[in-house]
Amino acid sequence: MPNPDEAHRREGSHWVSPVNFDPEVQGGFRWPDPFALIDSTLRKTLFTAGATTTIDGFLRIAEALGDAGVKEESLNINWGGGSAPIPRELELCRAIAGRDFGFRLNVYADTLLSDGVNRQPVTARETARLLADLGVRVLAPGIVQAPSAEAQKHQLEELADFFELARELGMDVTITLAHVGRRDWDSLVEVSNVAIALGARRIDLMDSTSSLAPEAMKVFITRYRAALVRDVPVTMHVHDDFGLATAGAIAAATAGASPDVSVAGVSYRAGFAPLEEVVASLEFLYGVDTGIRLDRLKPLADLVAAEMGLPIPPLKPLVGEYAFLRHMPGDVLSCLRQGTDAFPPVSACVEPSVIGSRMNWVWDSLSTDAMAQELGRSLGETLTGEEVRAVRAALDSAVERIATYPRWLTSAEATRLCRETLSGVRWANER
Repeated sequence: MPNPDEAHRREGSHWVSPVNFDPEVQGGFRWPDPFALIDSTLRKTLFTAGATTTIDGFLRIAEALGDAGVKEESLNINWGGGSAPIPRELELCRAIAGRDFGFRLNVYADTLLSDGVNRQPVTARETARLLADLGVRVLAPGIVQAPSAEAQKHQLEELADFFELARELGMDVTITLAHVGRRDWDSLVEVSNVAIALGARRIDLMDSTSSLAPEAMKVFITRYRAALVRDVPVTMHVHDDFGLATAGAIAAATAGASPDVSVAGVSYRAGFAPLEEVVASLEFLYGVDTGIRLDRLKPLADLVAAEMGLPIPPLKPLVGEYAFLRHMPGDVLSCLRQGTDAFPPVSACVEPSVIGSRMNWVWDSLSTDAMAQELGRSLGETLTGEEVRAVRAALDSAVERIATYPRWLTSAEATRLCRETLSGVRWANER
């Protein structure tokens, strides 16, 4: 449920601190207007080592992304110095560009622009025509750091020729700028402004190795946007090398750059800014309407994991198995007494169903008599002291016999064993 009215508590949805919406907190934010996300799930899924995703699987993911409200998607296609593109990237681009999923497809290619000195054997014209034939309508040349001032001069002349080519083919252009946190600032601003003057639709910034802390990210984006000759949409691409991708993406958004995200943070190295974390944080903690269907967040993550053959880490925020799994005694008691659908949700700010998930409890090695008593009561039974001890002992023994992960009883298993134990105790006492 979106939170554009900045409600800190909404029944059946969420309950966060009202301080999040204090003018002192919100006053310094400069959100992109209109707000938009750029999604990189498809390319990042392809880039994740060892993934088993088929083209049909990519198509299923693409459909789900469109259904969830994604409006901008990015792909890469690289030649890497050779005479032909990487086959797998070409295959994916052909499959996605040839269909309508409800999002605009932006394709980066390494042969669209040189560094002003070193040129690949395939020309920008050949690349652009290939992509146009595939159905691509938005090209994304990357402006890399030129090795010298003279090289940058040649690079920008080449960029001007590329824009002429794009106009000839009736294609839009976005610009990709990698390693922005470590690039020469004056050169970065200069090439950005030339690209904007030539007609760039959007500038995609990439902090490729996570060089910017979240606080620095906000300052960087603020300075960068102030230095542009014209206000154009800006995005920021952040990896998770320090575990700060979500924080960095949100910091960028507070200064006016749309976050680049991927479902469950899939990517190479340490991962990427996760779509579900960025979206849920912006919606519930900042009051930003991201345009994403929140009830698709968990199903999306499950789908991507299934198609990749790569499990979601259990401790992953929001979409991991543990996110809404409760085992601590007080939490289990609350689930048994109030129900797993109660609001406020047990030990959570967000009602699980809002993001397409659900609350569940398990019985593990941390148990109490009160849990056994409440489990019986949930079955409509009032347990005697003897029965409480018997039920707890039976469940604890069952857990103890489990030798491998996960060492717990599911709620269904615990409930079944509780019934069986009660029946046995009462049968014995009646004899």
